[in-house]
Amino acid sequence: MYQTRLKGALNAYENRIGGKFKPDQRFYQKVNINQKRFGQLVRGEKPMLGFEARNLSTFFGVALEELI
Repeated sequence: MYQTRLKGALNAYENRIGGKFKPDQRFYQKVNINQKRFGQLVRGEKPMLGFEARNLSTFFGVALEELI
């Protein structure tokens, strides 16, 4: 199964925190992406926009280049 770069960053984040990441409204507000859009990005259904990549790289603590 194909894994998006965002899914890889999400898995790495879960390994760092030692548990499953369960986003809530605070997360969506912080990264300025809604729940549906975030799911589409994780699954690779939609291309990631620049501001989304920047916000997600900051939140997950990965280099921007790892997401694009």
